[in-house]
Amino acid sequence: MKVDRTALARFAELRLHAPSVATSLQQGDRRSPFLGRGLEFADYREYDPGDDIRLIDWNVYLRLGQVLVRQFNEERSLSIKVCVDVSGSMEFGEPRKADRAAEVAAALATIALVHRDPVALICFGGDRPPVRAKAVNFDGMAELVHVLERVEPSGVGDAYKQLAGQLGGGRTDRLFLISDLLCEPDAREQQLRLLAASSLHPVLVHTLSAQELQPDLRDVSEVVDAETGETLVLRDGDDAQDAYAAGLQTWLEEIEARCKALGIRYLRLPPEGSSLVGFVEGDLRRAHVVEHVAGGNQ
Repeated sequence: MKVDRTALARFAELRLHAPSVATSLQQGDRRSPFLGRGLEFADYREYDPGDDIRLIDWNVYLRLGQVLVRQFNEERSLSIKVCVDVSGSMEFGEPRKADRAAEVAAALATIALVHRDPVALICFGGDRPPVRAKAVNFDGMAELVHVLERVEPSGVGDAYKQLAGQLGGGRTDRLFLISDLLCEPDAREQQLRLLAASSLHPVLVHTLSAQELQPDLRDVSEVVDAETGETLVLRDGDDAQDAYAAGLQTWLEEIEARCKALGIRYLRLPPEGSSLVGFVEGDLRRAHVVEHVAGGNQ
């Protein structure tokens, strides 16, 4: 897949929005549910032998005769996972959906890693085993881009099984699924349910090409499924055009409604010709997925 590395510097002033406390084990600058060393006082607890005596509140001891240790909210990083669909259907489009998905994944990784939010990248859905890479700071960004650039969309595999094996049983703070979701309804439902169960704040970036959103079927007699090779004969191009548009709209509305019901943030990646910067700084900001470091979402 292709990634425009020169465009990634544009996103250094953004960071991922944290709707709740961070749960990563890596130290960072975000509120977390963990108590320990930090700047913000949280509570007291009784002194245990071996505790750092510098944490004892001597004013409380002199006033009440109790030896209490001050506890602080630890600052941690968000845990981030970015899952990119590399099944055969992502080969379609000009530029390809896979390339646009790779650029979105690289942009999200850049935004996260600049602010020390560790990122796990998972490429799944093709006829080869899933590819996984991880970076804990911006020094690892080059490896993530290298992985994206050497993976190519091909064939179709059991996307749910591949994802489930890579995500494990825990829940991550932010999980991004970048996919065209061109699969059977049952398979799509499995992926969406897994996405919802695997993250506190899941996001679907729905990736479709302009040819899929507005195909010209008037002079087309047959179409071929990119993944299965199945051929569909079109009897009347004009009728097919109208039927396709109606069916596409229903399909998109069903996916968006299902995401809303499952608590998944649904975002549609604009087709080719639209700016990646516009999507990140516009759509993702308005959806409260990213924010400017100084100015928040507005």
